[in-house]
Amino acid sequence: MVSKIKLESLGVYLPEKVITMEELLAACRHRPSLDLERITGVHERRVAEGEYAADLASKAALRALAMSRYQAAELDVIVCTSISKHNAPDEFSFEPATAVLVRKAVGASNAIVFDVVNACAGMLTGIYILQGLIRSGAARRGMVVSGEQNLPLAWTATREVRHSLDGQLAALTLGDCGAAVILDESSDPRYGFHWLDLVTGAKHDHYCYSRPSARGHGGILITKARGLQIKGNQHFPFYFKQALDGSGWSVDDVQHIIPHQVSVRAIKTGTKALKRFLGVEMPDYFLCCAEKYGNTTTTSHFLALHEFMLRGRIHRNENVVLVSGASGIVISHATFTLDDLPDRYRMHLAHEVQS
Repeated sequence: MVSKIKLESLGVYLPEKVITMEELLAACRHRPSLDLERITGVHERRVAEGEYAADLASKAALRALAMSRYQAAELDVIVCTSISKHNAPDEFSFEPATAVLVRKAVGASNAIVFDVVNACAGMLTGIYILQGLIRSGAARRGMVVSGEQNLPLAWTATREVRHSLDGQLAALTLGDCGAAVILDESSDPRYGFHWLDLVTGAKHDHYCYSRPSARGHGGILITKARGLQIKGNQHFPFYFKQALDGSGWSVDDVQHIIPHQVSVRAIKTGTKALKRFLGVEMPDYFLCCAEKYGNTTTTSHFLALHEFMLRGRIHRNENVVLVSGASGIVISHATFTLDDLPDRYRMHLAHEVQS
């Protein structure tokens, strides 16, 4: 019986083009009077051009395989967790599953594949499911992957936002990204995931949702940001404490916390809520790169892991907590201890740059 799974490999794909908050606001037909960059802390983000959600997922998957000890044909499972289904120009496709497109792109001919959608908690949900498959013996290793082309929602917002309290304002914080992780059994009980759980408060689903625009072309994201933040901060600290207790950790055992990268301000507000709940001072271990990439939805935790491993901030043998808040409302926490992944990741990317 498998006791723990670990992150065997990571792949992140970022489109080259950068768009600043000022450029997005300047494109608005009715520019909001609010200083959205100051309020959110989001300065810029990446935007995909000529590539789509499935492309971002496939390129991240190929990068994860490039540093993995496994070949594509050795993957038993691929779970794709993209919210975005914008897989071709002016086309949102739900069939075939995006995971089928990824399998074809990477050559994972032996993998069973399926999609799972759970808002911004998607990749953690995929890991939760794959963990069960590996622990039960139904799979030996697999990949969780997501490609998020979120900017179509932002472009709709630039056309449709009418005032500074418009529900589509949060769409102007979005960014594009692909991310993939390969998971397998941990041979050393010190390393891997210790705790992973998800909770849904379905009565709060009205705080954030997506639907087709009633006023024109494209989809829209409606967010009641203040209400979503209040409800999230009322509940997530309890589950954070539960995750620490379930892992046998205290606050002092944690080296890094990676929240969902909604915005810089939201992360700071959540940090204060956690400190109040725990009644202790906490070190500066909340990792945030939202100012540079915006909210990349399902991929944001692993984009942050990529960013801070490259910066030399995250090291082997360190304990990490992933905190996710998602539409639903979904609250999820994962705790894990890193093996030598940070060293291997930095070495792999350095070699990639040199070659």
